[in-house]
This record gives sequence, C-alpha cells and structure tokens, in this order.
Amino acid sequence: MIGFDKDFEKQCGEHLDYLYRLVEKHYNDCADIDSLVQDTLAVFLVKISKGENVEYPKGFLSAVLKNKYNAWLREKYRAEAVEYVEGVISETYNEFEENEGSEDKTEEYEAVRREIGRLIRIYREVTVRHYIHGQTVEQISKELGIPRGTVLSRLSTARDQIKKGLENMEKYSQISYEPKTASIGIWGYGGLNGEPFSLMRSDIEANILNLAYENPVSVRGIADTMGMPSAYIEPIIDVLIQGELMGRTSGGLVYTRCFVQRYEDAFGDIPAQEKLADRYASRVWEIVWKHLEPLTQRDDFAEMSDKQKATMLLFVMNQMLHDVLRKSRPDSERAPKQPPYRPDAGRWLATLTVYEHNQKRDNPYDGSGPVCVKYSANNDGKYDCQMFDCQSLFGEAHWAYNLFKYRCSLQSILRFYASFLPCDVKTDNQLLYELIPEFEKLCILKRSADGEIKLDIPALPFTEVTKHWNPVCEAIKKELFELLSDDLRKLWAKTKNRVPKHVDEAEYFVHAGAMGAYVKAQLLAIVNKELLPYPVVVGKTPLIYIAYRKKDE
Repeated sequence: MIGFDKDFEKQCGEHLDYLYRLVEKHYNDCADIDSLVQDTLAVFLVKISKGENVEYPKGFLSAVLKNKYNAWLREKYRAEAVEYVEGVISETYNEFEENEGSEDKTEEYEAVRREIGRLIRIYREVTVRHYIHGQTVEQISKELGIPRGTVLSRLSTARDQIKKGLENMEKYSQISYEPKTASIGIWGYGGLNGEPFSLMRSDIEANILNLAYENPVSVRGIADTMGMPSAYIEPIIDVLIQGELMGRTSGGLVYTRCFVQRYEDAFGDIPAQEKLADRYASRVWEIVWKHLEPLTQRDDFAEMSDKQKATMLLFVMNQMLHDVLRKSRPDSERAPKQPPYRPDAGRWLATLTVYEHNQKRDNPYDGSGPVCVKYSANNDGKYDCQMFDCQSLFGEAHWAYNLFKYRCSLQSILRFYASFLPCDVKTDNQLLYELIPEFEKLCILKRSADGEIKLDIPALPFTEVTKHWNPVCEAIKKELFELLSDDLRKLWAKTKNRVPKHVDEAEYFVHAGAMGAYVKAQLLAIVNKELLPYPVVVGKTPLIYIAYRKKDE
C-alpha cells in the first residue's frame, strides 16, 4: 500500500474540493460526477507514487479533468455522430443551420462549431457559407471565383477534418494553458513602425514562431496545438509573414525565418567566459587606458562628474569588445557584411529568445542593446542628437522605461535627455517631466545641491566624437583583437547550433549564444579589480551615452 504523510493527505483533500468546484462550474452535465472526480485524482496519485514531480497541481488536475470529461463525451455521443451526406453533396443541405431559439443545441453541436473554427481559411470559408448560411455550391463558386469541383473538394476535406476533430476532441498541448514567452533582439535597425519589435504584440506571436521553427507546419496544426481557432491564428500569421518573421511554402505550410533560442542557451559557457575575462582584465584595461587617458584631459570630458566619466569609459569598452567579439567569430568571413533590407524600411536579422512558462530572466549577464536612437529637427541628414542605451547589470535602462506611468517612445526620451544639454533640442512630451523621480531612481538624472535637475550620463559634442574619440577607438579595437582573438575563437567554437535552412542567413546563427556573457564579464572583472580611476557602483551606472550638436555648430 502507498503511504502518504498527513500534510499530503490534507493537500489531497484540498485538491478534491477544487475538483468538485471545477466540475460544478464547467462539467455539471456529466452523469457520474463522483467517478469523474475520483478518476482524475487517481491519475494525480499514481504520478506522485512514481516519484514524479507535479509543479503546478491545479493546472495538472484541471487538464486531466478536462481529458476525462471529453472521454465521457466521446463515449456518450459515439452512437449519435453527426450525420454527413456521403457522395455528392446536397445543394441545399444545411446541416449546421443556426437557430437561436432552439433549445435542443447539444454539446456535440458546439463541438462541431468549434471544429469549424479550427479549419484553415480555404476550408472554413466554404463550410460556413454552405452549412451555416445555406449557400449552394454554385453560389459559393461564383462569389469566390473558384471552380465548382474545388468547392466540393474543399467541403469534403472540411468534413473529414471535422470528423477527425470530433473523434479526438482533446488535442491541445501544454502551451495552450502554459504558454511560452519570448523577447526579440536584432542586429541592425528596425523599420518605420518599430518592426520587428512591434510585430511581437503578445505571447501568441512568440508561440507561433516557436512552433514553426524546426520544420514548416500547417496553420491548422499550430491552431490545434495552441488551442485556438484557425480564424484567429491566420491573421496573426499573415502579419508575421508580411513583416518577414515568417514565410509560407508553395504548399501552404508556414515557417519561422528568425533564429530561435532558449533563454538558458543564450549565454554560452559562462564559467569559461568569466575565467577568460579575469585573466585578461589588466591587459585589456592597459590598452584602453593608454589610448583614452589623453582624451580625458580634454575640456568636454574633464567637465563631467566622476560617475559620467566612469560610464563613458565603460561604454567605450563595451562597444570595442563587442566589435572584437563579432570579428573573432569562426564564421566572421562568411557572415553577411550587413543585415538584409526589409520592406518596412528596416535592415535587420532577428533572434527570438524563448522562456518557459513563468521562467524568470535572472541571469546576471542578461541585457539588451545598445539601442541606437537618433533625432534630426530638419530631416536634412544632420542629426541634432544621438543616444546609445544599454540594458545591463550595470544599470537599468530601456527595459525600465516600459514600467513607467506613461509610455513614451525612445526618441521622445532622447529629446528629453538632450533638452538638458547645450543644444537646440526641446522635449516633445511634457509628461516626461512628471517622470523625473523615476529617471533619478535609474541614476540617469540627478539634482544638484540647489535642486536643479541635471543629466547624470555622459554626453559629448559630435565634433569631439568624430575628430578625437572615433580614431582612438579604432586603434583600441585593433590592439584588443590582437590580444583576445585566439582565445575568443576557442570559446566560440564550443557552441554549434543546428539552424534550420529556412532561417534567414542561417549560417550566421550557427555559433549564436556562445559568447553571451563575455563582454559584461570582462567589464565586471575590470571594475572588480578597481582598475578604473573613477568609482563604479554596479546597478547604478547605466551604460547610456549621448552625442549632440552644440548650438553654435
């Protein structure tokens, strides 16, 4: 006999109460409610007795209960299957005609309607027209502009799919009740309306892209797996195809065009990267400081606070190390020189990072950016200001903006920041002034002793950047590459992804995720060894930098 402790027996009692409440609310037409509940709980007990863990008991129990109920339904209606006309379809037969006043709508009637909703558009359209609205085959043929034989063929296929659906009423996978979430990142720049980021409107898009990643799949298959009608899935897929995150085969199957990775695979061998970062910290800093120290004596840099100076040095190292990292990839010579153009005026390659249901983004090296934002008042090709905004362990940035009371575009935030600088840029959103306390918490703005609000991130004039900083950064990159490239290549080679051929620039992603921690690990090692001449508070030093055009330029 299986033995359980008193606490577990108490939990079982609670589960039993939960199941009876669920049955009373959703399945009270079952003839034997007690058997339905007891059989469901028995499945749970057997699973526990085998030593298997049930992380979400209520979700598990509700899923099993639904399965048991559907099994009962199938048994109940086995002898009362929906009648279909065999052979040539009747021109006037309206099998599912809607009758709102009827009191004899059965569970099976609703099940049939649900299966119609799962049909993809070409089958659903003729089925609804013929069986719901009573149109003849000739009417449908004329209005849709397709041959009569095609209408008959689609109706026949639709009936077959509905039958199969009724025979297997429970086909949903785990993602129908525990959907995955995802974030998207790009190499390049987005479209006019923020594509591809703006295409990811909900978890629905994330799960569609994930389901269609390994192999092309049918829209019906996606709909069944997600537990949603095809009628709702199809327009979402159409938008993803139009935005070039997905594609469609000549046979009507759909596939994902962006690279998809699991969150836990996005950082590579972290201990190995940390070890490398620790070993090279002093030598990396020596190269950086040798070139940058003379620039720290120039007026624009010298006028910054110590925090701004530290941020500027960290930002420069972040950018230089990222460039060195990309150049050291084993496939760097075969990688595209630039991402492909997109129809929305963007130019990007996208990576979708997928998270399990309720999975936390708790990796210390998780981050994003730099997001590059530009603003030009006259649209003459000359920018008035430009911002590089990095989300990282050094400080919250663009991820935090989404949690503000007001949602503002990154360009509005750039103009708000630039309004504190000696340039002609003015804010376009007065509500941002109400958010000053939030920007203070992020250590982006600060108050002086007399209460004046000031920018607390580094900013340099364009002339200073182009004439002095850019040439020095090129020299830094060259020396860092000579120092680090051999060891970086060895770490890159440890990861080799199997990327489907239908992914855009598939070869570019073969080693993706191998070095997701290195750059921030290298910066952190330099900070922890106190090599910088300015203090750094990790978590309160967001890596944000602004270049601007002075009023007199």
